[in-house]
Amino acid sequence: MSLIERIGNFVSNILLGKTKELIVRTDERIQIISRTISEELKPDVKDMREKFSGIETKVNALWADKYAPAHSPRQLNDRGNAILTGSGIKEIVDDKKSKLLTLIKAKNITNAYDAEQAVLTIMSELPIYYPDVVGKLKQGAFRMGVDIDTVLFIGGIYLRNLVFKDLGFSLEDLDKPLSQNNETSK
Repeated sequence: MSLIERIGNFVSNILLGKTKELIVRTDERIQIISRTISEELKPDVKDMREKFSGIETKVNALWADKYAPAHSPRQLNDRGNAILTGSGIKEIVDDKKSKLLTLIKAKNITNAYDAEQAVLTIMSELPIYYPDVVGKLKQGAFRMGVDIDTVLFIGGIYLRNLVFKDLGFSLEDLDKPLSQNNETSK
């Protein structure tokens, strides 16, 4: 074996040895990182998810208060009424009222709270039920400087006021304590 071959083998062994050592150390680090993620970060992420959910609920309540202040029942304020008429959602709701009422009744509601939630849910899903109104919703939202969810929420409050009696409730039912609501819905 020539001197060059021996030097080449020597260098190869050093490089392969270093590469092997690098691979082993990298594997050890990956195992440490995996344990850290499993033991320390997963519980933190779950906790963060739960806290975020609570914050999201509070932010949604603040957002709703901007257009329909929290009183029982929630009613549109001046800004909410301006969006109701200026966005075109009032005309959409008026046009589709009977069809929307049918969708709401299909939810088999038993009390005023559930009725209100059903109305707001149906309105939030309006683009799914009636894709033909999406263009109007976008134009109205843009014209009023709000997003589509805001327009739909405002339309939901308006629709609730229109159909509550048809559902067998009055807006005053939302003012009553829960025990009285249960008695009136029986």
